[in-house]
Amino acid sequence: MAKKQPIKLGIVGMGNRGANGWIRTCQLVRDCRVTALCDKIEDLLQYGYGRANDADVKCYTDYDKMLKEADIDAVAVVVEPENNVELSCRALEAGKHVLCEVPLCFSLEDCWKTVLAVEKSGLKFSMAEQVRYSPYMRAWKKMVDQDQLGKIVFVEGQYLHGMTDDRFYHDTKTGARVPYQIARKNLKGVYKSRFWQMKHPILYLPHELSPILMVLDDRVEKVTCMSTRQQSYLHDWLPNPDLQVALMHTAKDTILRLACCFTVHNTQPWHWYHFMGTKGRVETNRYNHERMKMWLADSHMVEPAELVWQYGMYDALPEALASGHGGGDYYPVSGFIECILNDTEPPMDVYKAAETAAPAVVAVQSAEQGSIPIDVPDFRPGKKRKPGCRPRGN
Repeated sequence: MAKKQPIKLGIVGMGNRGANGWIRTCQLVRDCRVTALCDKIEDLLQYGYGRANDADVKCYTDYDKMLKEADIDAVAVVVEPENNVELSCRALEAGKHVLCEVPLCFSLEDCWKTVLAVEKSGLKFSMAEQVRYSPYMRAWKKMVDQDQLGKIVFVEGQYLHGMTDDRFYHDTKTGARVPYQIARKNLKGVYKSRFWQMKHPILYLPHELSPILMVLDDRVEKVTCMSTRQQSYLHDWLPNPDLQVALMHTAKDTILRLACCFTVHNTQPWHWYHFMGTKGRVETNRYNHERMKMWLADSHMVEPAELVWQYGMYDALPEALASGHGGGDYYPVSGFIECILNDTEPPMDVYKAAETAAPAVVAVQSAEQGSIPIDVPDFRPGKKRKPGCRPRGN
């Protein structure tokens, strides 16, 4: 049943992304009203309240209390990825729709837990991945659907985003970033950030895999992965690999090569994509001074043409352009609000979320087992599984 407007939203997680991005973006979306904020760190909560600039917004350090008492229809979960599933499921159990930041989770068990929770609740769940809304992905989706590139046989994507020393620790009392050189002098006064807790860089795959699967209308069935050693070469104090590269095979017989790295320094753009089909290919630029490229065999092109698909959408709403990532942050939120109001399917539903997270989890399993190929579970209900029920053996 469609719901009356506006949708009242509570946001949990007042770190940099939540307070400095999500609050403003949600306030820009028509028919969305931010009515509650939550964070266990009081300083961060008060900072978020100031950013909201709305005296009517209620603040909570107790998440369950917000779910029980706040005037909200839905929750935006903007916390460390390892906490996404627990907070999302508690919101669903409390009767609230959920919009969740990426990545969904770091385990297959948590993928199943989320899928089953959504199916049992009958509520809306959507993943807030914004690269799928980028102009070039929209253009490539249209080209693939119109068969301009032929059968896509090979796709590459990489996220090489070297993080500075202040991205690995936060102050326990304030949540502020703390460089390692300072943090190591007082480890009791800091907590580890998601980039430390994420033991494998390949786990942060949604920004690469989500738009690729959207363009292909496909899902990954098998994965193998290779990794550098389980200790950074750049940061000798970080017990995580610098780089991991996965090869994936999809249900529609496309090979994907995906790489992630968050330590070794790299120039912008951090994202790079390449689609190769039987009739042509497209790719983004590797450096800012370069342009994107397109080559079409049917157009008798000797060399690829250089093109510019802008980072921001040419047809974006004015309010969207005021959000982050070139206006891309606006659309996951607006799509989520619309799906509640109109009782339609979320733009990136729980199955797409699981189909983005699970291949990364399986990639880790492969890397830890000598890079053996491993199958990825199918999370959608069908002949082998009824909604709300686990398949046998899982």
